[in-house]
Amino acid sequence: MKLRCVIIEDEPMARKLLLDYCSRVSEIEVLKEFTNGLDALPYLNSHPIDLLFIDIKMPGITGIDLVKTLQHKPKIIFTTAFAEYAVDGFELDATDYLLKPFNFPRFIKAVNKVLSHVQGIQPEAGHIKNAGEDYIFIKDGRDMVKVPLADIFYIKGQKDYVKFNLRSRKIMSLMNMKDLENNLAEKGFLRIHQSYIVNTAQIDVVSSNSIKINGEFLPISQTYKQGFKKYIDKHQH
Repeated sequence: MKLRCVIIEDEPMARKLLLDYCSRVSEIEVLKEFTNGLDALPYLNSHPIDLLFIDIKMPGITGIDLVKTLQHKPKIIFTTAFAEYAVDGFELDATDYLLKPFNFPRFIKAVNKVLSHVQGIQPEAGHIKNAGEDYIFIKDGRDMVKVPLADIFYIKGQKDYVKFNLRSRKIMSLMNMKDLENNLAEKGFLRIHQSYIVNTAQIDVVSSNSIKINGEFLPISQTYKQGFKKYIDKHQH
């Protein structure tokens, strides 16, 4: 099941960004894109959709006024550069409100809210997704860097940031360890310590209280020891 989605955005760059972000999420199918609300109204009133990304301040009719006229309201995510419109947006029972400029993790957070309310679709925490399932996008400064999962040795939490230790470099990113733990759990990653998530494919040596990855010894804390033991028992031959 996919979310049938429409984008209404008069700014070309913002519209392109939304299309790019939507293309990275396998549960979203963009049916149409419009540059103004008046052109979009006939389509919205004759085609059932699940999700609408809509700018608030647009020529002709505002996003808020357009949503008020809809006969069948989908899940709404408002996008705007004007924070003062947030209250009006939430009064219309919008799922979320994206203040421009917003990045991919913030976009994903909004999409996850929609997914959690749509029957039959369960979101993945963090939800940094892609079609091939063999890479993730990591925010590095203002950029989103595509990183193959196989290139990640381990991830280290450092207060509000995490450090990705990769084959060729290290990336510091403002991300949440718990979200990463959940998002990467089915992709061969395991949390062994409050500060460490490891790529199990990269483990070279397992000791009683530590593991060795790429020449480094990382501690296994008591909190995660039982879970790690279950993993070892499952893969022991």
